[in-house]
Amino acid sequence: MLRRLAYTLLLCVIFSCMTTNLFCQDGEFYLVGHAHIDPSWLWPRSETIHEVCPLTFRSVMRIMDQHPDFIFGQSAAQLYKWMQTYYPDVFQGIKEKVASGQWEIVGGQWVEHNTNIPNGESLVRQHLYAKRFFKDNFGVDVHVGWLPDVFGFNWNMPQIYHKCGIDYFVTHKLKWQVERNNPPVPFPYHLFWWQASDGSRVLAFHTVGDYNQEVIPDEMLQELAELKAKHGVDKLLILFGQGDHGGGPMPEMVNRATELMHMPGFPKVRFSKAQAYFETIKALPASAGFPVVNDELYVKTHRGTFTTDAQVKRDNRRCEVVLMDTEEFSAVASEFGHSYPQAALQPMWEKLLFGQVHDNIDGSAVGEVYRDAATDYTDLKIEGGTLLDAALASIAHRANTEGEGRALLVFNPSPWVRTDLVSLDLQESRGPQNRGSALPGAFKIVDSSGRLVPYQIVNDDGADKAIFFAEEVPGLGFKEYRMAPSPNRPEFQTDLVVSGLKLANSAIEIEVDENTGNLKSLKKKGSESSFLPDNLEANALEVWEDRPPDAPGGEPAWNIYLGDVHKLDKAESVKVVEQGPVRAVVQVKKQFGKSSFVQDIVLYSHAERVDFEFLADWHEHYRFAKVAFPLRLSSAFATYEIPFGSIQRFDYTFKEDPNSRLEEPARSWEIADRTKFEVAAQRWADVTDQSGDHGVALLNDSKYGFSFEQNVLRMSLVRGPRRGYPDTPETWSDQSDEPLVGIHHVKYALVPHRGGWQALAPTRLGVAFNAPLLVKFEPAHIGELGRTFCALNVEPSNVVVEAVKKAEDSNELIVRLYETDGKNAESVLSFNRAPQAARETDMLEWDKYVAPKSFVIEGKKVKVPVAPHEIKTIRVKF
Repeated sequence: MLRRLAYTLLLCVIFSCMTTNLFCQDGEFYLVGHAHIDPSWLWPRSETIHEVCPLTFRSVMRIMDQHPDFIFGQSAAQLYKWMQTYYPDVFQGIKEKVASGQWEIVGGQWVEHNTNIPNGESLVRQHLYAKRFFKDNFGVDVHVGWLPDVFGFNWNMPQIYHKCGIDYFVTHKLKWQVERNNPPVPFPYHLFWWQASDGSRVLAFHTVGDYNQEVIPDEMLQELAELKAKHGVDKLLILFGQGDHGGGPMPEMVNRATELMHMPGFPKVRFSKAQAYFETIKALPASAGFPVVNDELYVKTHRGTFTTDAQVKRDNRRCEVVLMDTEEFSAVASEFGHSYPQAALQPMWEKLLFGQVHDNIDGSAVGEVYRDAATDYTDLKIEGGTLLDAALASIAHRANTEGEGRALLVFNPSPWVRTDLVSLDLQESRGPQNRGSALPGAFKIVDSSGRLVPYQIVNDDGADKAIFFAEEVPGLGFKEYRMAPSPNRPEFQTDLVVSGLKLANSAIEIEVDENTGNLKSLKKKGSESSFLPDNLEANALEVWEDRPPDAPGGEPAWNIYLGDVHKLDKAESVKVVEQGPVRAVVQVKKQFGKSSFVQDIVLYSHAERVDFEFLADWHEHYRFAKVAFPLRLSSAFATYEIPFGSIQRFDYTFKEDPNSRLEEPARSWEIADRTKFEVAAQRWADVTDQSGDHGVALLNDSKYGFSFEQNVLRMSLVRGPRRGYPDTPETWSDQSDEPLVGIHHVKYALVPHRGGWQALAPTRLGVAFNAPLLVKFEPAHIGELGRTFCALNVEPSNVVVEAVKKAEDSNELIVRLYETDGKNAESVLSFNRAPQAARETDMLEWDKYVAPKSFVIEGKKVKVPVAPHEIKTIRVKF
């Protein structure tokens, strides 16, 4: 009652001021009712399904019945599908309101997803499955991207949006900033053109107010004034309604808006769809002059989410690889009569996409959410593995495997030739009848030409394995090797040399410090110059204090509060634990607090890189473990992989220098660069000397948080923040005594190179590092595919294939690829059979959002021109 009286008095004051022209102004408010719903966050998904969604949506529809002009916008196909499954009456009501024009579907994605951690293909599938769901069930196409609560946006999102039919973009948190931003560096725009690396653009709106705001006249007027002052536009989009745990617009909010519509002198107020607002803004002459942001949209807070809940991030990447491998080999196998598992794959993708909702994959949810996630990821790995095995078996049955001993087919999931490590389970090698028996006697491994292949018996993850290098395995195909008894275990020549803690092969030399266990030297063979500084060591483990100043307050799961650093420069033990023809391993053990660490430093035969395996038994609170790589290089910036490409970011301690510019995007230093003390990357990061003569790349299998400072590249390993807020039960992230977490296991590799980063083709290296060669034993038989087989090979090296799959609506093959180096490429796709036709399509496979360009076919080859940084989706008919 008192609140209503206060509001009435406020209206009287506003009306009085307007009638005396104290702040009478032109303008227009576009009001969109909104309920931001986190599918799971401080509550599990079951609560969202059975409480948040049905209560919110029924409330909204009741208001619609009372106010026929009221319009409500809701994103996230997952929420709609839950209603379709569990509350069909609610779903039917939504369909009716969409048909009447009162309900606007926004977003066009499966959930309001993170854009920095999912890979490029996941971001495409967020839209492919969501937009198809909306089209099939509601007859609508969605054109407004909707991520108000997401914590940063990769540079390639506008291209993904464009090729998914998304023309506009709404977000909010670009204005947020804490953690060392003193003084603050505000994001300067509310209306702007956001441009991707290839030049694609969307019209973006960065909310002036909140995305869960109320209808308060003085706040509305202030926000309108701000928009007009910055952009000369007097039309403002307002998202009103309660959110996070749903709720949506309350009746009193709608009543207030209706009263303002009839208030003399107050700017015009209308209920509107978000798309109508954007179309109005785009039609304004002023829109052509809106600022262009040709860069990522970096949110200057919540950087800890690149690392928090390491297991979820690891599982997400593993499942992405499993699903994409399964699709590729299922598509290949379908040529030979294998049934492509389309009906099984889509719900698996939907499960993975749900896990990419911002609060879940960011690590900012409560423990119950991650218990549900662990079940999802386990199911995905089992189901995906079963489908993948079936596809590989179908192909293997058509190989020629006659010969001595057992045939083992090495499958390459990458559509280019690879020479890479194979790990062979020796239990599996005995065959089903002899599993569990003792290690096999002496044996040999030979390739398809009969050449003896060096191998080494190791114990990995508690299992006896034989490791060897499979050479030149054809793209998206296989190469046959054979395992046969031998009178004696073969003697192998090797280029590996171990002398104390110095390890060398024919390509590089490394030295490990006997006291610290760190990497002391890294040289190209024959060079006197190390890639590491004389007085600094690499692979240096650091544990930082990471406590909010007002702990247990703050937002430790989201934010980084770096304090003192403890450098683990005294190892408990440093010793060579493996030395063989395939690899040599130095194992380092360290301790901090209640936690223990094992760092294996691995040099493989002929490898031009040094590999690392990191194990952490982690029991720390308010701590942050990083690994540091000081480099003997001089560079103002580092290059990082992002979905479908890469981006360069300045050293955050760098000071403005007119002679130093980034290449991707092409720009000089800006004051906002000093806020990027922790940034997101995917499978690789690289620092190349300013001369362009040499550099070092860092590959990883599961990490996303990085920093670059004064020629030191750091990768974030594991954190120990308190979950949630002070009023939630006290639990801690990433603790190894939590059964779903256990021992943290990270693989990474340091790759020195001559020339710039482009010469290294780091994206292809990153793909291979995360998608290992696969092995399948096969009985002896004749097969039409022979002993080697290639289904698809793609060149040149600056073109990378992201996905190979069956088309959604036909038997055509879909190949999605992109250019990595920022230069034109004449790519050649070489198939194992002659295509009848090949043409470009959009990412939704609707042939709607890109020009239907056909490509030249020469025999079994398709020639596809690719522009700098372009993502292309190709429809191939056989």
